[in-house]
Amino acid sequence: MSDTSVIVRCKNCLTLNRVLQSRLRSKPVCGNCKTVIEVPQEPLWAKAESFDREVAYWPETLLIFFTASLCLHCKIIDPLVRDLALKRTGKLKVMKVDVEADEYLARRFAVTKTPTFIVYRNAVEVIRVDGAPKDKTDLVTWIDNLMGYTSY
Repeated sequence: MSDTSVIVRCKNCLTLNRVLQSRLRSKPVCGNCKTVIEVPQEPLWAKAESFDREVAYWPETLLIFFTASLCLHCKIIDPLVRDLALKRTGKLKVMKVDVEADEYLARRFAVTKTPTFIVYRNAVEVIRVDGAPKDKTDLVTWIDNLMGYTSY
């Protein structure tokens, strides 16, 4: 496998940094301010107060996963979403929104059923899927196609 680079924004000074994927887990530092760059390797729980900033500052693909504690489909899909976040570290950021705990974001995005998936690229919403995929692999294929990957 070739070592490709990803672009990650420093949360401290907002500088975009090119980092080799193989170095993402070794706490890379910002080339400008020397702060350790945080790169999420698992889904993060979204908070209304920081949501817009998280979306705006992520320079790659961002998957928002609207979920609910009583949603069976959400529980089935959750391990796959976690795996996607880990395997696509640096290229894909996954944020989860609990529609019961964060009603503001659920209303803002008019989420009427769970799971709901919204994908952003460069802070622009590109696609939305309401409801569970027919097959778990459909979600992987859908995300990979958006990101330009050919296989999982």
